[in-house]
Amino acid sequence: MKKNKHKILIVDDEEEITQLLKNYLLQYNYSVLTAKNAFETIEILNTISFDIILLDLALPKMDGNEILQKIKDINPNTKIILITAYRDPQRIVQAFRNGVCDCIFKPFNLEVLKKVIENKLKK
Repeated sequence: MKKNKHKILIVDDEEEITQLLKNYLLQYNYSVLTAKNAFETIEILNTISFDIILLDLALPKMDGNEILQKIKDINPNTKIILITAYRDPQRIVQAFRNGVCDCIFKPFNLEVLKKVIENKLKK
């Protein structure tokens, strides 16, 4: 299989979600790292740039919407896909205003997520 050089960061405080996503994406030769909160995310982003960030909206200590601007300040070209169980239209609209390029609701279909990632990487 062709080596995939695209880097993906998964930001979610639910360990089972991050492991499921990481294991799934590794099958397709993506380079995958995980972070469980905003502070870990910022620390990682200060040393590594990513093509895609899968970002949960509900994070401890700092909400997903709060971290979006920080992500965009550090790496404005990173595509951010929201992964969330919350269906609050105001929060989701705000996330798009803050730079999210797509949103997938939990529980999600892994194949659909993979297609969304592939589509975003083509653009």
